[in-house]
Amino acid sequence: MPETASHDERLPRTLGLWSGVAILVGITIGSGIFRVPAQIATTLPSPVAALAVWVLGGLVTLTGALAIAELAAMYPRSGGVLPYLHESWGAFPAFLAGWAELTVI
Repeated sequence: MPETASHDERLPRTLGLWSGVAILVGITIGSGIFRVPAQIATTLPSPVAALAVWVLGGLVTLTGALAIAELAAMYPRSGGVLPYLHESWGAFPAFLAGWAELTVI
């Protein structure tokens, strides 16, 4: 049986600034950036309200990104958000969240 990796090993840093920018742009475009503005513009009464909704959404997204960045600094392990869930809630909730993310999201 192979030995498990110790927590002292570091992951190789292979993503740079432009790789991160490309990933974020891909996620943004992939999440419907070409359809959502028209729906927002037809739903809200004014362009100022539409811009306010976009700014509010950006602030919510920034808050989530900063929280994930803080967790990544605290627990520098591979596995996406699963190590954070495992540390905070235990193995079974992390297992359920991992399968939910794989099958639903």
